[in-house]
Amino acid sequence: MTTLEKLEELIYQGFKETDRKFQEMTAQSAVQSKETDRKFQEIAMQSKETDRKMQETDRELKETDRLQKETAKQMKETDRKLKTLSEEVSGLTKSMGLFAEHSVKPAVPRLFATRGLEITELYSRASVRRNGGTMEVDVLGVGPQYVIAVEVKHRLRQEYVTDFLEELPRFFNFFPHYRGRILYGAVAGMSIDQEVDRYAYKNGLFVLAQSGENIHLWNDEKFIPHAYSHPA
Repeated sequence: MTTLEKLEELIYQGFKETDRKFQEMTAQSAVQSKETDRKFQEIAMQSKETDRKMQETDRELKETDRLQKETAKQMKETDRKLKTLSEEVSGLTKSMGLFAEHSVKPAVPRLFATRGLEITELYSRASVRRNGGTMEVDVLGVGPQYVIAVEVKHRLRQEYVTDFLEELPRFFNFFPHYRGRILYGAVAGMSIDQEVDRYAYKNGLFVLAQSGENIHLWNDEKFIPHAYSHPA
């Protein structure tokens, strides 16, 4: 092979190698381009998912804001109802106080005189605070040798009677100036739950009940009241 032929062969092989490398580079470039395109598509999908989540978050924030406004509205309505209820309770308390003062209190001397118990002093809402405790008697009638404590309720229920029976033995601790007298208990109500009058009767309490415009003594002539006294 002549020198010229060798030179031509070298040139041919050089071009051939260059073409091979070019094809390899082209193939690699195609692969990289495909991978780059895949990554772009993946990024696009992630961006789309991010946008969806942002829209979902925005909806949730709007819903949260709506719920907060609804809650605020409900709380305002609850406050209004509580205020109304408070006014109603206040009115009921005032009504009960008026019932005690205008109906029960004036009737006490007359009613207990029929049982031989003369009332010489009469008080409403007699309240004493002593040794960190408090006791209030709605109507208190005082006689020469006895006192009568009257618990007044708008609606007389059994639990009220039970509570009053538990309070009566403590009377002389709060009203020591009445020690030496006999204490009788009485309950009064504008309305009285069924059998509560009998429950009070059996526990030695006088029962004052409203009948029309008047207050009457429910206990019959056979009734013997429970007498409380302070030990000497």
